[in-house]
Amino acid sequence: MARNITIISTNVVNCYLLKIASGFILIDAGISFQRGALKKALKQAGCGSGDINLVILTHADFDHTGNCVWLRNKYGAIIAMHREDSAAVESGRMLLSRKNRRGIIAGALMNFGGLLIFRRFKPDVFFSDGEDLSRYGLEARVIHIPGHSLGSIGVLTKDGDFFCGDLLVNGKKPAPNPLIDDAAEINASIEKLRSLNIKTVYPGHGKPFAMEPFLKDYSLHGS
Repeated sequence: MARNITIISTNVVNCYLLKIASGFILIDAGISFQRGALKKALKQAGCGSGDINLVILTHADFDHTGNCVWLRNKYGAIIAMHREDSAAVESGRMLLSRKNRRGIIAGALMNFGGLLIFRRFKPDVFFSDGEDLSRYGLEARVIHIPGHSLGSIGVLTKDGDFFCGDLLVNGKKPAPNPLIDDAAEINASIEKLRSLNIKTVYPGHGKPFAMEPFLKDYSLHGS
């Protein structure tokens, strides 16, 4: 794992804190009822008020966006995501980021409904496919990877670290996320990754894993 990456992990979701020359960038904001883990990690990293340059949201689901209002108020963070998922966080209706609003993801979100404590917000910046993040101090670009949600994005650094949100997960082994909004888009997004220089994948759920073995296994069994 690169030394400038801190994994902030709970039993629900991963966030990733990236150290840059002028402060920090946070990928995903975690779930609100587990804010303590995020607070502790930020403090240990020496991240104080004004030190978070940017919060990049891989998608709109509440386990990835639950602390955005708090991060904006406490750290002055700019919140960025893909426009296709913005209606979900602006309204608090997570299913607005999906084509299929009666499928498996709808059921999963309903099951989590009792845990949902979500403050609506409007993103400050919208990212599109290929967006260059060097203006924020990170040598990386945004990759649009729909399938789990319409506006799912990943972040690929120049060193080959790829933060994939919920496109891929690592439970018993690395795999496509079983919570699929559009199967064809999931497959197309994974195929898109083949042409990119990805060395290590950092998923929203589970431990990081090497990309090359996953793609070989996916070629044999997944696609």
